[in-house]
Amino acid sequence: MPEDSPLPEFLQDRAMLYVTGAMPVDERDSFDVLIEFHGGLRRLVSSLQAVVNACTLASAGAQPEVPAHLKTKLMDRLETMLPPAKPDCLVVTNPDGEIEWFNHAFTEMCGYTLPELKGRKPGHVLQGPDTDPATVARIRTAISSRQRCRETIVNYHKDGSRYEADVRIAPILDDDRQPLWFVAQERKLQPAAPVSV
Repeated sequence: MPEDSPLPEFLQDRAMLYVTGAMPVDERDSFDVLIEFHGGLRRLVSSLQAVVNACTLASAGAQPEVPAHLKTKLMDRLETMLPPAKPDCLVVTNPDGEIEWFNHAFTEMCGYTLPELKGRKPGHVLQGPDTDPATVARIRTAISSRQRCRETIVNYHKDGSRYEADVRIAPILDDDRQPLWFVAQERKLQPAAPVSV
């Protein structure tokens, strides 16, 4: 679906659920990935959020002025907060499982750029000798039945090094329950520290 074409009504409806907080948490995570990927959807959500914010402020009436010393304390606190956690790797594939988009965190994890992988199936490139066939089969079964899944899988970096990743995959379905995309959130697992005796 090109970004400049009008969004289907079901995506518009889901965007309204998203900004009003009525979308279930498990769907919200997948929708977050879709918003990152799809510029048209991102613009719609931003516009809807502006409307919600304006309505909220209008219904709240006049807001009391925040004292300057509290503003200063807040700014100081924000400056000393820990940096945000490293973002998840985000991947979007078409219904055939071919990569359409991924974020920079995914490139950092696997070493490949989007032009290198666009149109290819991630498993064909990332899996290798230590990848468990049973894990791959469970993922394929979930995708073919349009179900969510979460697995730990062994993949391989572009340089050949092995890594484990926690992978969560969810379908984005239209009103007829046909897949438009599959979204994945991945996180590289840290190797366990050696046990000293």
